[in-house]
Amino acid sequence: MATLTQLTDEVIRLLNEATNGSLGEVGDGSGNVIIDTNTTIADYLNEAVKESCRTCLYVPAKGTVTQTEHIINLSEVSCLPAYVPTATNTVNDATAIWYTMSVMAGSTMLTHCSEPTLRAYNPNYEADAAGTPKYWFRQGDYSIQVYPRPTASTVFTLWGAGTVGDLGADTLTIIPDDLQLKMWASYAAYKLALKNTDDPSVAQRAFWSNWYNECRMRLWGQLDHFLKLPGSPFAIPPVLGGQG
Repeated sequence: MATLTQLTDEVIRLLNEATNGSLGEVGDGSGNVIIDTNTTIADYLNEAVKESCRTCLYVPAKGTVTQTEHIINLSEVSCLPAYVPTATNTVNDATAIWYTMSVMAGSTMLTHCSEPTLRAYNPNYEADAAGTPKYWFRQGDYSIQVYPRPTASTVFTLWGAGTVGDLGADTLTIIPDDLQLKMWASYAAYKLALKNTDDPSVAQRAFWSNWYNECRMRLWGQLDHFLKLPGSPFAIPPVLGGQG
């Protein structure tokens, strides 16, 4: 499977550049380089992987957080291994959760509802006394709320869809390596083309975004149907108006 080094080499090959090329360099205005090309490519590759996890790759995530507040920010949830990789030197587990599907308070599973439904039941639910949480609903894009507010510090366990960590020396095996090389390398090459629109020979290669989106739509089409229903993490296709 593809490693960060292999993906970086593929980006360089697509760009028809040397390994020490200046295409991705960032200067400080005085002629010195503060970010080299390989670092820029790595940043774009990690960006592509995480966006793929949010749009077309289901990575099971399980995380916990202990608090007394009724609003849980997903960025504060510590992820636990969702499953054990079948091979050494692989990174398949989620390191962050971005979409909640189930919530448990202590040892009690909470019932999912919507904020409008809860408000219809109790228009002033925010003013209710603290108690044992029974319900949860999504609040914004990356937070959830439990009701009622817990009376004491509670361990909340969340299950849902997550994103993997940054690429490194280990390999990521959640999709075949040929797709990795095509979709993630083409994304990084596309972003570098956008960064160098003043160079006509590079700017013309912005079509690489089509490769990336084609792969995302293919993976999205292969997701379980229930992951694409309204209210599910992948209800919206990666490319609106595309195939899938």
